[in-house]
Parts: sequence; structure tokens; C-alpha cells
Amino acid sequence: MGRPPQVWDYWRPTGGGGIVELGTVRGLDVALPVHFHREDQLTFVLAGRRRFVIAGDLCEAGPGEGVHIPAGLPHRSLCGADEVVCVNLYTRPGLHAAPEAIAALARHWRRTGGLGWPDLTRIAEEHRHSLRTGVEPASALMGGEAWDSVGEAARRAGMSREGYSRRFRKHHGVPPHAFGLQERLNEARLLLRAGEPIAAVAADTGFTDQSHLGRCFRRAFGVTPGRYRAG
Repeated sequence: MGRPPQVWDYWRPTGGGGIVELGTVRGLDVALPVHFHREDQLTFVLAGRRRFVIAGDLCEAGPGEGVHIPAGLPHRSLCGADEVVCVNLYTRPGLHAAPEAIAALARHWRRTGGLGWPDLTRIAEEHRHSLRTGVEPASALMGGEAWDSVGEAARRAGMSREGYSRRFRKHHGVPPHAFGLQERLNEARLLLRAGEPIAAVAADTGFTDQSHLGRCFRRAFGVTPGRYRAG
């Protein structure tokens, strides 16, 4: 028999300490391919071990530990031997003091044995940067040419297409076409959060059809567009 599938869920509560979205996962096979987010990701583990490859380095967290993945940073998730239970907080880039927030989550979890939504929002609010409203993720600062037309971007840089692609991959961790696909998926994620119809989202973000979006979306985020939109 195969491994039981992972179960991902997403919620988009309002007024929650700068939290854009809350994700939870429970399962054995929590592997996801290389992707990135427009938000900072704070992952806090409740059971099992969460394993990521971030910028080429293996990063692990066990119960009561957390991982901060800045916006725009490509990463992938690995599965382990035991079931994982964790929460992901997605917050505006640069809005929170991530290490301190993770430490506060750990203290509360060790003291009480649980983490509810009021706890998450209170801790997030307590660790907001008072003088910052967030910064743009690295992906938003690059301009669109890197994925709209690799050949044109290479020409502007005075490089061959192959040389430009190698340089891009070395700098960003993924080739230009994969970066572009992830940008479109992140745009689809924003539109789905806003309640846009899935077929319209697929068309607006350059996917062939709803099925094409669904396959790519589930591969990247572990959940179908329909389930994500309903969160």
C-alpha cells in the first residue's frame, strides 16, 4: 500500500496580527517541489519533523521548533518517516521579527500544549515591526522580463540564452521558466483568495484551462484550487 496522502488546509481570517493566511498540514508525504511565496512563511511544528531544502541547505524542525522562509526564496519540502503536524503562518514580507515570533510560539506551546488562533494572532501582533509595513519580496523587484521572455532578457544582459539561464538559476535556485510558472501560481493564489472563479483565474494567469491550473497548483501547494478557494 502507498503512503497516506497529506492533508493541507488554508484559512484567510481577518484582523489577525498581520497574518495573510494560515495553513495547516497533517500527513506523512508532505513533499512539495521547489516553489516560493509572495509572503514570509513561518512554519511551526507540532508533531513529527518538517524538512526543507532552502537555498541548497537542509533545514529541519521538530516539535516545538520553527522555520522562517523569507518571501521570494525558492525552497522545497521533503517527507520523513513519521507523520507531520504543523502550522504555516503567511505574513507580509518583513512585517514580523520572525526568530522572536517563533521563539514565542515555542514558549507558549511548551507551556500550554496547544496553539489556537487567538494565540497565533496575539503572538504575531506582539512581534510586528512597529516602524515597518513590510517590504516587497525579491521576486517582485526583478521585473517581468526574466520569465516573460528569456531570450529578450538575455539580449538585454548581453548574454546567450543558455548563459543567462545558468546565471539566473545560480542566483535564484530555479531556472527562469520555473520561476515564471511559480509567479503565475502565486498570482492565481491571490485571485483565488479574492473569490475569483477558477476558470477565470486560469485564463487570467496564462494557463491553458482549469485542469492545467489545477495540476500545477496542487503540485506546488498540495491542495486543489477549489479547496484552496473555499478556505
